[in-house]
Amino acid sequence: MDFAAATPIHPRILREMRRGFDAYGNPSAPHTEGQRAAVLLEKARLRIARALSAKPGNIIMTGSGTEANNLAIFGVMEALVARGAKPEDLHIITSIFEHSSLEGPVAYWARRGASISLAEPTEEGIITPEAVEKLIRPETALVSVVAVQSEIGQVQPVKEISRMLKRVREKRAQRVQTLVPETAFPILHSDASQSPLFADLSPERLGVDLATYDAQKVMGPKGVGALYKHSSVPLEPLMRGGTQERSLRAGTENVAGALGFALALELAAEGRDVRISHVKVVRDYLAERILKEIPHAVVNGGMKHRIANNLNISVPGADGDYLSVLMDAEGVAVSPRSACLAPGSSSQAVNALRREEPGGAYGTLRFSLAPDASKRDARQAVAALKRALAITRHS
Repeated sequence: MDFAAATPIHPRILREMRRGFDAYGNPSAPHTEGQRAAVLLEKARLRIARALSAKPGNIIMTGSGTEANNLAIFGVMEALVARGAKPEDLHIITSIFEHSSLEGPVAYWARRGASISLAEPTEEGIITPEAVEKLIRPETALVSVVAVQSEIGQVQPVKEISRMLKRVREKRAQRVQTLVPETAFPILHSDASQSPLFADLSPERLGVDLATYDAQKVMGPKGVGALYKHSSVPLEPLMRGGTQERSLRAGTENVAGALGFALALELAAEGRDVRISHVKVVRDYLAERILKEIPHAVVNGGMKHRIANNLNISVPGADGDYLSVLMDAEGVAVSPRSACLAPGSSSQAVNALRREEPGGAYGTLRFSLAPDASKRDARQAVAALKRALAITRHS
């Protein structure tokens, strides 16, 4: 029940990756072995692009979703600086509960002098277009809003934010427009890592200029990600020293990982509606049992816009870390926060919702169900949670 952190590799994907391991040549090499690997890599890129309703030339392979997020933020900002902009003349808008791999690069640019604005969510955990629009300035270069919040599972209205930005672009040109006349500013990025298993998060569907994807979130291998980049977006590389990925990501490409990622996205699209319907029934049953058997527990964020496999709860007065350890001892994997946050810290997303209760997120648990989760699994999880709470009360 911690599919938001990582997923097991699908058996078919393991078999698919074997083809990449067998093609051991360097895809940049001119000999037969190298060209064999290059052909497999480009076929994988084509399949990834098709799965995302994009063009192959718009897909940049990376080593993770974290790298893709960094490439999006650093790439755009460095491209503008390279064209003559000063960091203090640039403005970034993001949300108050982005993933740490997005927060980190944004914080770096704040230290460089760029202005940063954080859009706050509604009580249900939604970043509205209105919340973003009121933060836009003439110097706004980049807007980044997560597609699905990884902790509370709220599907964000990125498409509506995109439509709002289109109206803004039509009304007035941003100051950076003169530096890159072929690009419409503000540029819109979304971290779409969570989770294509339960939602269509293609760039076209989201209406974005940049989008981050991560193979490990869709039953693919770890160590592989991708950044979708619209052809008009200026981008400087994070990693230099090679001409791979159209000189935007130096380093020998992970052919086996790319093949695994391609099949993972294809399998994610197959039967998605059936998968959503099944897991939503189990998730709602889990929520019902928790609220019935643990009356003081509360659900964080509204259920209406929540992705199908997510349930985030808080138990006032409890320690989420301790609860998760006790539940793990009974074979139930849950998380008190995003796996990328430091142990002992509280959920940033829940804190954003419960601003009147500083530190109120310490009793938080995130359940993110596997596609084949059952009501029996839900009952086992609730029983483990009740026993964990009983232990904590007596310790």
